[in-house]
Amino acid sequence: MKNNAELIQKKIADYQRFGFILLAVSTFFYLGLVLPVEDKNFVQSITLGIASTTCLGFTALMYRVVRKCKTQLQELSE
Repeated sequence: MKNNAELIQKKIADYQRFGFILLAVSTFFYLGLVLPVEDKNFVQSITLGIASTTCLGFTALMYRVVRKCKTQLQELSE
């Protein structure tokens, strides 16, 4: 049981890292969308917006998995 708890804690740490990295990537995509550039056209703007939104969606998914793992860990400790 201790081994299972350690595995869940490692998963929590990994998913939190993945979420943070995806949030940082999403920020860079958003900055590319917002900052004015002369050569940027409509298709590039749409692509940056979709990429930013997709990364934010995956970030939310990662933190949802973290929350689920924390509840599993709490149930396991009881």
